[in-house]
Amino acid sequence: MRRGFWIVLEGPDGVGKSTVAKHLAQLLKEKGIETCITSEPGLNPIGALIRDWVLKEHVEPPEVYALLFVADRYYHIHREVLPALYEGKTVIQERYMLSTIAYQSIQGLPEEWLIIIQQRLPHPDITIVLLLEPEQLAERIAQRNQQRDIFENMDFLRKLVQKYTELAHRYNLPIFYNYNSKETAIKIYELIEKHIDITRR
Repeated sequence: MRRGFWIVLEGPDGVGKSTVAKHLAQLLKEKGIETCITSEPGLNPIGALIRDWVLKEHVEPPEVYALLFVADRYYHIHREVLPALYEGKTVIQERYMLSTIAYQSIQGLPEEWLIIIQQRLPHPDITIVLLLEPEQLAERIAQRNQQRDIFENMDFLRKLVQKYTELAHRYNLPIFYNYNSKETAIKIYELIEKHIDITRR
């Protein structure tokens, strides 16, 4: 059995990664492609700790958050993502290595170190960056009607949009402005369709 195709959706909070992932998964399933969606932090003890600390605005040195996120990522990849890929499934993953570089570099950590602690992680087949204007992100976050986390203030959102844009250009990653999640999913499907067909032959 051939290894499945691995898609990563990156972008700041409020950009609509989960909704795009659901629409994209539906498009793939309609083509007979077995698909699973996964996200970070994972559903494991490390991920639970991260969600608890972030939502409670637990103040810790940025190194602590960086190492927690990356530890969760290694666990998640080996326990969920790689097994699904080896079963031939197409994996749509919300967040991956770029998130740590973006978020924790804004917190003041050197990008070189953030890259080093992730260097043993495998690379996806394609990484797509979703973006919106900071004001639109803030509006979407407010509409969730839930507690904001430590990374969801306007100043941080502005820096995130700038950093993700910079990283996407640096690594030559496709950018989609997610004004309409269904239309964005269709555009992503059109981008990856040929690659997925090749993996299924």
